[in-house]
Amino acid sequence: MRILTYRGLDTAAIPGIDKLTDRLAADDFRSADVKKVGDNLYRARLDRSNRLLFSLYRHQGERCALLLEYIPSHAYEKSRFLARGVDIDEARIPAADAEAADAAPELPYLNPALPRFHLLDKVLSFDDDQEHIYQQPPPLVIIGSAGSGKTALTLEKMKDAAGDVLYVTRSPFLVQNARDLYYANGWQRDDQDVDFLSFREYLESIQVPDGKEITARAFAGWAARQRLPKALKDSQQLFEEFQGAITGADPAQAYLSRDAYLALGVKQSIYPQETRAEVYDLFEKYLRFLDEQGWFDANLVSHAWLSRVTPRYDWVVVDEVQDLTNVQLLLILKSLRAAEHFLLCGDANQIVHPNFFSWSKVKSLFWQQQADSPGTPTDLVRILNANFRNSPQVTETANRLLHIKHARFGSVDRESNYLVRSCGPTQGRVGLLQDSERVKRDLDQRTAASTRFAILVLHPEQKSEVRKFFRTPLVFSIHEAKGLEYENVLLYGFLSSEEKRFRDIAADLTEADLQGELRYARARDKGDKSLEIYKFYINALYVAVTRAVRNLYLIEPRPKQHLLALLGLTEVHEGVDDVEATTSSLEEWRHEAHRLELQGKEEQAAEIREQILKQRTPPWTVLRGEALETLKQKALERGEKKAGIALMEYALIYYDQRLLNALIQSGVKAAKQPDKALATLEKKHYLPYTLKHPGGVLRETEQYGVDFRNVFDQTPLMVASRMGNADLIEALLDRDADTNLVDANGLNAFQIALERACADERFARRRLPAVYERLAPPSMDIQVDGRLVKLDRRLMEYLMLCIAMVLFYQRLGENYATRAALLSAADFEEILAQFPESIVPVRRKKRQYISSILAKNEIDRDDPYNRKLFLRWRRGEYIINPRLSLRIEGDWRRIYDVLSPQRLGAQLRDPLRWRQHLVHDPNAAAEQALDSLRAHLQALSDGRKLAELSRGSRR
Repeated sequence: MRILTYRGLDTAAIPGIDKLTDRLAADDFRSADVKKVGDNLYRARLDRSNRLLFSLYRHQGERCALLLEYIPSHAYEKSRFLARGVDIDEARIPAADAEAADAAPELPYLNPALPRFHLLDKVLSFDDDQEHIYQQPPPLVIIGSAGSGKTALTLEKMKDAAGDVLYVTRSPFLVQNARDLYYANGWQRDDQDVDFLSFREYLESIQVPDGKEITARAFAGWAARQRLPKALKDSQQLFEEFQGAITGADPAQAYLSRDAYLALGVKQSIYPQETRAEVYDLFEKYLRFLDEQGWFDANLVSHAWLSRVTPRYDWVVVDEVQDLTNVQLLLILKSLRAAEHFLLCGDANQIVHPNFFSWSKVKSLFWQQQADSPGTPTDLVRILNANFRNSPQVTETANRLLHIKHARFGSVDRESNYLVRSCGPTQGRVGLLQDSERVKRDLDQRTAASTRFAILVLHPEQKSEVRKFFRTPLVFSIHEAKGLEYENVLLYGFLSSEEKRFRDIAADLTEADLQGELRYARARDKGDKSLEIYKFYINALYVAVTRAVRNLYLIEPRPKQHLLALLGLTEVHEGVDDVEATTSSLEEWRHEAHRLELQGKEEQAAEIREQILKQRTPPWTVLRGEALETLKQKALERGEKKAGIALMEYALIYYDQRLLNALIQSGVKAAKQPDKALATLEKKHYLPYTLKHPGGVLRETEQYGVDFRNVFDQTPLMVASRMGNADLIEALLDRDADTNLVDANGLNAFQIALERACADERFARRRLPAVYERLAPPSMDIQVDGRLVKLDRRLMEYLMLCIAMVLFYQRLGENYATRAALLSAADFEEILAQFPESIVPVRRKKRQYISSILAKNEIDRDDPYNRKLFLRWRRGEYIINPRLSLRIEGDWRRIYDVLSPQRLGAQLRDPLRWRQHLVHDPNAAAEQALDSLRAHLQALSDGRKLAELSRGSRR
């Protein structure tokens, strides 16, 4: 058996490791006392009290033991790899033998010379090029094609960086995916604090811009209202000129002056000289449109923020750097404490948005930053040319496109001169299909029900043509294709839609121009105005081709094209027998819709939900806004009994003592016995959520979507959380339930579980551990002093703020009514004492530690790591900072608009005045805000009753 060691395992510090690995290598599992403790997790005996955790795999017929973790003194509960809070009785776990490896998962690649492996969401073995780059110190630029493993390599290098680390890229989806990969399998490092930010979030971390970022869709709507000459009718192209040529290219100025723009060279603009004056006229109108309609341009904000950014990171990692403009990249690099501590990675061949990116500009920008840093190494660039994703056939087609691009346009810089070497695990095919009714009908029948087949077109308007023949919702324009990958891809009319341009690209190129390695050479005709715009068409085709993991098909109305011949596609197939017919389950379609939503592909996700999943709107009325106000009128003013019961149920769920008192006064007797009424309510509305097999709940999610709202404005995940049903929570999360949605009290599903745990010690100890990790969103976005602060769930501040939001309803009124006090370290200590150590370590439960977190995050404290979460009322007493905002379902909301102070008691007569002082006037003096809060808290005579309700009736 081959032995490999995890990169984070220090074998030199493990007693008896050599003797044990010798036994494993000899397949002597009996002497090693191997027992199975989890899913592909085994433990071996080092000595009387210490154990070693490992996994089994196979590679090319060879058994492999991957050593993961040292378990001292039987402390399985502290393992990174075992389930949180696991309880292992060694006398009862089953023994295992070496034959277990024969059924183990297969590893697609292992470097024969390296005994070490890496681990993200899966096992990684670096090839020689990747290993060489892994050992290189920064500064570093990693260039690699899609599927080259550059993101995985980058994340592994990040793990070696101590201090404050930033990972930033343009795509929010890529950020979330990178964070999930980074922390997979419980990775942590105590001397490291990592921010995973999209570029939009990075801007907000300096200062939250006013308004919303302009999008291509919003720009297209504006452009459609302008009188555009024929040469400027392509709004996407115009938008890219604004964002790649007029703004963003020169960090010294927010945007080019008219004269500077008109003087740009032919390789610096999409448009010819004779058109640029009209382009600039429109740009001036665009600036007015941004100002008048409340949009912002990321390039303009980036330039403005250059004077505000301060060095705050020890290391910076920029992924997909080719998607950023010069000013955006400069803004990121200016956040470094040491200018050379960066790692950039990307692929210039994947640019489908003309931002005039080149690696030479990146290097020039770096050297401008390095003026005061002599001795910095000059060799920044490393290239990964292996492709572990695409089939050899798809990779061959992509390489031919690189040859064509190189022969036609030359090289912008040396770093773009490389071909891709396929290491794809499966064979595929590339074929040209006949554009006939029969072929399209047969192809549709084979692919309409499959999530593994997508259709790409060059222009958005072509999608409507595709839908005449194909039923699949997975139809994308090339500008939507970035970041996607499908096993099978069809390019429909891709070349025929711009036949002249692709004909000019191919021009007089021959097969001989596509042979050998790429050599660095400039374009032969620098005055050819077509070069820059045509380059983006060849890039678009390259991106489209590389979206296909295994099989690539093309349908062209006019297949006799020179470019297709250069790609080796001369035979037109009249049948689709080679296209495998597959049918995906509804579960697979649900996952696909969710994935597309995360990537911003709302159109395709909506079509899946409508066409495939056939989801519809629930037939009941959700109590919010106007519907809730109408119910109050019926119950409190008209005295309608049925409405009174419904409003009482709403008040019980949301701790609304004000409504309960009003209902009592209006004669609703059940409101006088809240414990009994709540028990009846839960049996009436929540019984299906308590069952071991909650099929009824899951059937409703199939009808209405996994995040539908019940009558009380709660999602199924919120109710499952409230009831502590871990199995149902897992099932809903498997269906991609959204953990960030909030109820009418502003609490998400995780906070609702905390709410129950804070009120019920039994729930905290028995139910909370099983749902805690599943429910906690990766981070909370808060805004303090106009800046985004991202609270990662690994921070104690994250948990403290969530608990403070829960205690706002459960403790605040009681504390003030009984002791004229607010929230204190003692309140947090009492709550945290109920939480198992698997959730909160003992050291974090101590009052001294809790007090330190509260004090460190006081709004007036001078501390570089102060998140300004709390306002100290007087010594030892706190409330949540009233000037703090939360990002709720995509929008910023002030904390006391999210929470509901008016629900704390019947005598809170002027909630609008509360919000004016605490929220809407950020420049008001602190004492003025405190006076307002003090006045309202004095009126909370029913606070004790509220606390009794929250503690007693929910057990």
